[in-house]
Amino acid sequence: MASNLLHRLGGLLCLAIAAGFGWYFIWLPLQEAQAQAAEVHYSIKAFVLVPFSAVFGLFFLLFGDSVPYRNVEKQSFTAAGWILVLLAAGASGLSFWWFKAQFAALGYGY
Repeated sequence: MASNLLHRLGGLLCLAIAAGFGWYFIWLPLQEAQAQAAEVHYSIKAFVLVPFSAVFGLFFLLFGDSVPYRNVEKQSFTAAGWILVLLAAGASGLSFWWFKAQFAALGYGY
């Protein structure tokens, strides 16, 4: 029971990290670009951290420790873990593609 609660609290922490980093490293630069700032800086690392934190955070919040996502003995992912990684990687790629499309539409090049 206590382990399940800790996993759920960890999920909330992951979601808070995703929200904070997403706001600061993705949303604010996009707002600067929409305000036509001369230069806009953003970190590509945020497009890995935010989706992975969001996907795993939501998973931990919803399921706690009831669904094993890793095999401790083999130090590898289970099928559920691989599904989470694939979802997070897809979200990472799609969010970066969307972000770049928004910048291109606003006239910013790479």
